[in-house]
Amino acid sequence: MTQIGHKHWEAFNAVLHVGSFTQAARLLRTSQPSISRLLKELQERLGFALFTRADGRSWPTAEALALQDEVERSFVGLERIAQRAAQIKERRVEQLRIVSMPALAHQFLPMALARFLKEHRGVAAALQVQRSETIASWVSTRQFDIGFAMLPMEKPGVDIELFDPAIGVCVMLPDHPLAAREVITPRDLHGLAFVGKGRDSFAHLPLQRALDDAGSVPDIRVDTPIAAVACELVANGVGVTITDRFTANAFTAKGLVWRRFEPDVPYNFGVLFPSHSQRTRLVEEFIRFLRIESLNSRSG
Repeated sequence: MTQIGHKHWEAFNAVLHVGSFTQAARLLRTSQPSISRLLKELQERLGFALFTRADGRSWPTAEALALQDEVERSFVGLERIAQRAAQIKERRVEQLRIVSMPALAHQFLPMALARFLKEHRGVAAALQVQRSETIASWVSTRQFDIGFAMLPMEKPGVDIELFDPAIGVCVMLPDHPLAAREVITPRDLHGLAFVGKGRDSFAHLPLQRALDDAGSVPDIRVDTPIAAVACELVANGVGVTITDRFTANAFTAKGLVWRRFEPDVPYNFGVLFPSHSQRTRLVEEFIRFLRIESLNSRSG
């Protein structure tokens, strides 16, 4: 029986991300029959189906999704080895390995990292974006030096500190009636078109509690736990939303404005480090730099 090799998992990972055998073949610079053969061999060896066809797309089965995190973790490790080899060749001996939730990775981290690297010419960096649960797992296994995720969170093998409370703000188009106010309250949202957080969101409970206490019932047009999606909907005229200030600042470039929201709705962005591992001078210096950048963005 065919042994499972790297090429089998590479084909699986490609189809998982692009949803098509043909597109996966282009991505890997091979032929569609080759992708089909590799996945057929992989399925036969594993003993269960990995993809089903529907609406012209290849959809992962429940079993394939169960494998996704392990496969992605393996590929991140391989990519890191290749990157590290290239850096050694270029005599870049220091590296920051960062994994972040989307809210900080959308604008704040790339801009801050770019400024940090200008001051540290011999440093290279890797920046991955993932959901908070996966971030904790990757940091605990020391695949990354630093992780940023929403709190509260408990995970063995991870030291967790509060990075920024990221108090929620109300985001809207500049011509919205609420834009004329300095502070938005739950009562102001009663009956207004609103993009909600989704019941699985960390921010849902404190926001819902504030609304309930005020007897406020917004007209929720869309529920989404992804802050950038909520702001994109607002930018396209779907009411207002409450989100963290990092995402709100990123969307000012798209014409949105934000106002303070009271009472406070904390998002509590945390920074994660591997436990039982001494932090390098570079990691400590980078975190100090980020905390200053965060304070500056808050006052700005």
